[in-house]
Amino acid sequence: MKNELQEQVFTRFPWTRPDESDTRSPYALFQLECGDGWFQLLWDLFTEIESLYQSRDTEIQLTIRQVKQKFGSLEVYIHDALPEAYEIVNRYQMLSGTVCEGCAIGSSIQQRHYYISTLCDPCYENKLQSRARLGRNEG
Repeated sequence: MKNELQEQVFTRFPWTRPDESDTRSPYALFQLECGDGWFQLLWDLFTEIESLYQSRDTEIQLTIRQVKQKFGSLEVYIHDALPEAYEIVNRYQMLSGTVCEGCAIGSSIQQRHYYISTLCDPCYENKLQSRARLGRNEG
């Protein structure tokens, strides 16, 4: 995800900002490892988690370990959260399989060549062209 979009998330939801002093944490190292098309999904996910804690009149005390795309789905690994927070994360993980990770239009999880993703055709073609420019020709 573009840095400016990540910064919007971290500014609006300060409890999601990675602890950059933890040099072994994938979240601190890579932050939001997904495409810009999932920005709104993450925004809505974090809004729901925040609302959950507010409804309990409880300070948000959870740890985000990693946010990434894996096998075409949004993966948000959290720890020490309320049980309902895990349910919210699972719901958004399922929803991510219907939204293009690149541009946010409707899509589906697909395996193309050896790459599993949720990318619409134009975004997939852009990804292939970018990889070819970098000398990585596999899909």
